[in-house]
Amino acid sequence: MNKPARSLGQRIIWAFVILALLCASLFSFFNVVFVYTVEDQFFRHQLMDEEKYQLQQPHLSAPQSPAIQIYLQTKDLPADLLQALEPATQRTEYSGLDGRHYHLRRVVHPAAKEPVWLVAEVSQQLVVRPIRDEMFLFYGISTLVMLLLAAALGFVLARRATRPLTQLAELVQNDQLSPGFSKVFPANEIGVLAEALEQNWQRVQAFIAREQAFSRDASHELRTPLAVIQSSCELLLAQMSTQAWPAEQQQRLEQIQHSSRQMNQLISTLLAMSREQHLGKMESIKLAALLEQLVLNLSPLLDGKHIELELQVEPDLQLQLNPVLLQMVLTNLLQNAFLHGAPGTVHISADSLGLVISNPLQAEDAPTELTALFAKGRQSSGYGLGLGIVQRLCQQTGLELQLNRSEQQLIVRLIWPQL
Repeated sequence: MNKPARSLGQRIIWAFVILALLCASLFSFFNVVFVYTVEDQFFRHQLMDEEKYQLQQPHLSAPQSPAIQIYLQTKDLPADLLQALEPATQRTEYSGLDGRHYHLRRVVHPAAKEPVWLVAEVSQQLVVRPIRDEMFLFYGISTLVMLLLAAALGFVLARRATRPLTQLAELVQNDQLSPGFSKVFPANEIGVLAEALEQNWQRVQAFIAREQAFSRDASHELRTPLAVIQSSCELLLAQMSTQAWPAEQQQRLEQIQHSSRQMNQLISTLLAMSREQHLGKMESIKLAALLEQLVLNLSPLLDGKHIELELQVEPDLQLQLNPVLLQMVLTNLLQNAFLHGAPGTVHISADSLGLVISNPLQAEDAPTELTALFAKGRQSSGYGLGLGIVQRLCQQTGLELQLNRSEQQLIVRLIWPQL
C-alpha cells in the first residue's frame, strides 16, 4: 500500500497555518483601513470646523489654520489639484505633485456669488504615510511570527491526535493484528474504531479457520470415494484388456474414470484456492516442458476425435510463477479445448507476452454464450466446468485471461504478469 501524498497530521498543520494567515491578513487589512479612516476624518472635521467659522462671519475671512486656503473660483485652485479634480463626484481627497496631499470642501457662503473651495494641503500633517513602510514591515513580521506559532501548535496537536491513528494504520498495513491489540489505544474515537476493527478481524479469522477446516475435511471425504472409484475402474479396465468385454461397457468405464479424474482435479483446485498462503511461492518454470507434459496427460481426451494438435512454444521460455496454480490454469484451459472443440486443429502458441489457445467450435454452439456467462462469473456447461475457477486463479496469480469468440473458433489468451 502506497503512503498517502499528505498525511492527516500535515493537513492539520496546514489548516492551522492557513487559519493564522487569514486572521493576520484580515487584522492587518482592517487596521490599515482604520488608521487611514481616522486620519481622513481628522482632516474632514478640520474643514467642517472652518466651514462653520466662515459661515458665522459676514464676509470671507482668513482661515483659522495656515494649512487651509480659500479659493473663490475653480480655476484658482493649485495646478496639480486642478488637473486631478473631479467636480462631478463626491471625492474630497486628492494627491498632488512633489508629495503634496489635498483635502477640500465646497462651501456656499452668503457673501460669495458662487460656491467657494476650502482646500487643506496636509502633506506636513500626515501621520500614516510617513510610517507606512514601517507599519507594513511590522505587520509582515507579526504575521510571520503568528504563522510559526500556528505551525508549532498545529504540529503538537496533530502529533498527539494522530499518533494513535498512525499506529493503528501501521498495524493494519503491516498485517500485525493480534488478539487484544485494541487495548493499547486511548478511550476515544480511535479506541472505539480499534475495538470495532478487532472484533471484525476476529470474526474474519474465525471464518477463515472454519473455511479451511471445512475445505480440508470435505476434500478428504471426497477424495476417499474417488480413489475407490478410480482404482475400481483401473482394475476393471485391466481385466477388459485380457477378456472380451463389450465395447460399450469399456467406453462407460473410461468415461467414469475420466470424470473421477476431473473431479479429483477440481477438488485439488478448490482446496488450493481456499489456502491463499500457498499462492505466493514463485519458481522458474519451463513452459514448453510443462505444456508437453500436460498435453501427454490429457491425450486420452483426444481418443476418437479428429483433432490435431499444433504446439509452438519457444524452448527456452521461462516464467516466474507458482507452478501448481499455473498447471491448474493450463490444465483447465486445455481440457476445455480438447473436450468441447470441434474436429480440426488446436493451435497452442506462447511467447514472453502470453499464451494463445485457438480451437474450432461446434456449429450448434451459441456464439455469445461463453462471453456472457464468463463475464458474469458463472459456469458454462457447454464450454467446461473450470472457466470460472480459471478466472479466480488468474485474479490471484496476476494473470489476465481474454476470450475472443467467433462463429467457428474460440481464441483464449493468457497474458503473463509484467514484473
